Amino acid sequence: MKKILKIFALLIVSVILLNCASFSTKNFKNDYTSINPGNLHSFDGKFSFSPIKKFDKKTEHSNIENLKKYINSYNFITNESIKFNAIDSILNETINYQIELKIITDKELSVELFKNNQSIKKQQIKGELKKDGMFYLDNKFLKCTGIPYLFGGCQNNKRRIAISKNNNLIVNEALDNTGALLFLFWAGPSYNSTYEFQRLE
Repeated sequence: MKKILKIFALLIVSVILLNCASFSTKNFKNDYTSINPGNLHSFDGKFSFSPIKKFDKKTEHSNIENLKKYINSYNFITNESIKFNAIDSILNETINYQIELKIITDKELSVELFKNNQSIKKQQIKGELKKDGMFYLDNKFLKCTGIPYLFGGCQNNKRRIAISKNNNLIVNEALDNTGALLFLFWAGPSYNSTYEFQRLE
């Protein structure tokens, strides 16, 4: 019985260590400004709901208009999905959404969602400014199905934010998806995606 428990504990540790999405600055390393404690409030401001750019060196002309149906700044910052009944109204800007960020402390960020200039949602996100000049959000997502590495797998993502050289907001996401069947491992989608959101105020 003790041997079985040890094996199970080893599996849990494997899930934590191996299922770890890794950040990369490959696509935007020359496009962001390094933030330090002295100018941490550079993150304060209102930003567009939809991205204005996707950093993708392989596909420079990514279909940003199509991506606007699935990508928004509020979800990326909070890791909270919001359902919209009239996505077309957002795309043609009949309904206007935007977010406002405010640094509360060096480890806490306020995120507020506005609809037609009216505040509809607000929350605080924990995080940390690191040496690379980016603020790492404590909104990690980990979801496992079945028994990881026996019959199942795990998906996880994490995000960090930066300020672009033209003073916009950059959000970088790292995602990893792996699984196994009786220790026969396979790798699902594992990638970094990075978007730029326009500063409004």
